[in-house]
Amino acid sequence: MDVSFVCSGEEPFEMEVGFFDTVQDIKEKLQSRRGWPAAAISLLHNGDVLADDVDGGGGIERHGIVEGSVIHVALVPDWPRLQPQRVKRSRPASKRRGEEGAARAPLLRVTVVSRCGAGRVEVAVAARAAVSALRAELERARGARFPLPGDGAYFFIHRQSVMDEARSFEWHGVATGDEVVVFDGSVTRAPAH
Repeated sequence: MDVSFVCSGEEPFEMEVGFFDTVQDIKEKLQSRRGWPAAAISLLHNGDVLADDVDGGGGIERHGIVEGSVIHVALVPDWPRLQPQRVKRSRPASKRRGEEGAARAPLLRVTVVSRCGAGRVEVAVAARAAVSALRAELERARGARFPLPGDGAYFFIHRQSVMDEARSFEWHGVATGDEVVVFDGSVTRAPAH
């Protein structure tokens, strides 16, 4: 059956997948067709992350994927650079205590959208990282991948709420597949009396 694949920054494309293909089979097909490392791919359908089928429990039909379905592809940015960092975590326990929050938090794949929809990029962030980490990541990707206001005056909205950049994504209730919108301007809060 033909299924459409959508990946940020790429043209959508169709690829034939088998009814009994597993999620891992599809990732391997994408690796051979597009050159993306299978281990760096997450697949989403109808807002749900498709879990790798490690138990051998059936093909993609159990995820509701049929002819003409659309699967979104999320790629871990800078995958080759991240690989060695995951292997070398051999600091003494005394030094790790302070980093436990963000370093061991699961990665969330969120879609960042500019206010008018001019830009759209998928970003992987640690659930317990401060939202300010997203600002730093977008600043690194400025221009080519994502349009940002030139003066740096912008803020983030998640589910119609302004995000406090000092708080974590987890605190804001951000989950994989969510959208974070970039708005021009700044937020001021009334002084506490």
